[in-house]
Amino acid sequence: MGSSEFLFENARSEFKKVLSKDIADNNMESLPQFVRFCNNYTGSEAEKKTAVDQILRDLVRDKISDKNISEAPGAITTLLHIITASVSVAKQGLCSPSIPFILLGDVLDCFTLDACDVVFKYIEERVSVWKSSLFYTAGKNYLLRMCNDLLRRLSQSINTVFCGRIQLFLARLFPLSEKSALNLVSQFNLENVTVFNKDLESTTLKKETAENGYSGEKMEVDSKPEEEGSPATFQSTVVDYKLYQNIWSLQDIFRYPVQCYTKDTWGKFTENAECVFRIFSSFKLEDVGRGSKSSSTQSKRNYFPKFLTSEKLTELQLNDGMFRRQILIQFLILFRYLTANVKFKGANLVLTDNMKSWISESEPKIYELLKETPPDGRHFAKYIRHLLDREEFWIAWKNDGCPSFMKTPAKTQQNTKQDGSPSSKRRKTGEPSIVEEFISGNNLGMGSAELTRLWNLHPDNLAACRSTSREFLPSLQDYFMECIEQAGPKNTVEEQHKLVKKSNFQWKALRLLSHRSHLFFTSQPAQMQFKAVPDYLNTVMSKLAKDFPTPPAEIALKPEEDTEDLSQDEDLKDEGSDNKDDDVLGEADNDEDIGEDEDDSNLLDDNTPEQNSNASDKLSSEDISNLAAKLSQNWKKLAPLLNLKPKDIKEIQEDSDDVALQARQTLVTWQDSAKQQATRTTLAQALKSADLENLAQDIK
Repeated sequence: MGSSEFLFENARSEFKKVLSKDIADNNMESLPQFVRFCNNYTGSEAEKKTAVDQILRDLVRDKISDKNISEAPGAITTLLHIITASVSVAKQGLCSPSIPFILLGDVLDCFTLDACDVVFKYIEERVSVWKSSLFYTAGKNYLLRMCNDLLRRLSQSINTVFCGRIQLFLARLFPLSEKSALNLVSQFNLENVTVFNKDLESTTLKKETAENGYSGEKMEVDSKPEEEGSPATFQSTVVDYKLYQNIWSLQDIFRYPVQCYTKDTWGKFTENAECVFRIFSSFKLEDVGRGSKSSSTQSKRNYFPKFLTSEKLTELQLNDGMFRRQILIQFLILFRYLTANVKFKGANLVLTDNMKSWISESEPKIYELLKETPPDGRHFAKYIRHLLDREEFWIAWKNDGCPSFMKTPAKTQQNTKQDGSPSSKRRKTGEPSIVEEFISGNNLGMGSAELTRLWNLHPDNLAACRSTSREFLPSLQDYFMECIEQAGPKNTVEEQHKLVKKSNFQWKALRLLSHRSHLFFTSQPAQMQFKAVPDYLNTVMSKLAKDFPTPPAEIALKPEEDTEDLSQDEDLKDEGSDNKDDDVLGEADNDEDIGEDEDDSNLLDDNTPEQNSNASDKLSSEDISNLAAKLSQNWKKLAPLLNLKPKDIKEIQEDSDDVALQARQTLVTWQDSAKQQATRTTLAQALKSADLENLAQDIK
């Protein structure tokens, strides 16, 4: 490292040594020593990248050559550590982004399929890494080539699950609209040729029924009784060469469905299909394993066999439910292709009416046969129907050119000037500008016909907004007149049926008062949060009635001191009335009841006899507010002297951080608890005891 010249072999040896040490210390994710060493090493970035690429391949090659096949699991773990290190090195920009994929390809080529399963699991778990911007462009072709090589090595019948994992990985790696994964022009695999015995002379099956075929009307069965629980089997007299030929001739049509549009081929196809349908319908399989312990374990095993075309196996295959399902599903897939509107079908590939009729009649038969084929035939048939229905969506998607499922914001097209800046939108020749239209007093175009019409309804929009026709709030007299009539001395409405008792009327009344009357703000005592809304509205309405222009004499309310002096006889009869205690206040011989029901009395009315007797010593809401502003931080000294409980003091302190509000809440709480004793004199004495003589003088 001391030399200024970059020597490839020396750098290769030193890099390999430091990187191996980081991997041995399980620092594959960060590689602190290697990153520090590379950054301080003399040489250009390209030279160092080339050396790092080579040492990573050297480490994988050495590990593969040092381990035998029996030691593969241990070797795989070490190799995966090296590949993880290569990913970290690529993220640091010290090697090519394609190196991790080259190493994965080397490992998959040198190990058996069991070891490849472990390596592919590593690839699956890091699909988010491969989809990142750094690795996707550099590695997508490598990953596709690796997956295709693995699929060639795997058996679709033995390694079906592994093949499915590879397909799912590719679906997660590439977008659905990736053209390389789509059969856009509906090409068929014509190399998939099914070879079977077509020579009648060399067949080992019986030829007696070969000429006549199987009619399906009568079926020969074994005369010997079958043992209980044993599966039913085809009799050898049923399985002949004609049946064998009918079954395997269908595979050529399934391989290349375009042949169905030829009249002769369609006739042979329908003949073979009808024969197969008759055989499956006449001889039904029994679900002999239902209820047994072995059936539950066998149903969990997924095996996809590849059926052989040997004549000797025909009888066994006809007794296999999987064999029947495979042939029936092939029919359904073929029907879906023939009847679907595929974009790349030729113009001459059109079904006749007889073909369409035969397909529509045969499809229900196939679903019925699937339901009768064990195990779980009904559930399986329902799943296949759903799967084929979903194919309609994919066919339509391919016909539309496979548009991407990613929603992108629409790009606004705009002209640009030579310097790259967007040019302004040109107006048509002779069209006046908005400024010219405004100056000339013409109607302004607002971009749409409806907006233009609304804007130009009135020459002065501000005056239109102030028009009386847009006044939707009623006047105070119109809204409260009916309620005032009900509160008059001659009303015959029961208390619980009055408007003032209805919550909807109360809410609208408060809203109207807040907009139209100053009484909403001046008639609120300090303890308003503890009072009932009907009582408050009664007091406000008694004041509003005086301000109405010419209230009729028969509905005018009495003076405020008499607003609560309603018929005592009616109130005493109605025990559920809210104002019964107010009527009893005037009775001298009912002092005990007054003391018990003070909380339910109308405290909003400031003109009761008891209040008038000591009005000069009573604290008003304005007095409470002024004193609270002056008291400020000293409210904690005053609170215990006003007989407030520690619990009340704690709640006041937690309710608000504003000391003025805390002081006001202290005085309000004292008023509610002290009631008639909450006077100026009592408060002044408490202030003196708290060493607040200045405030005591002010309150007096």
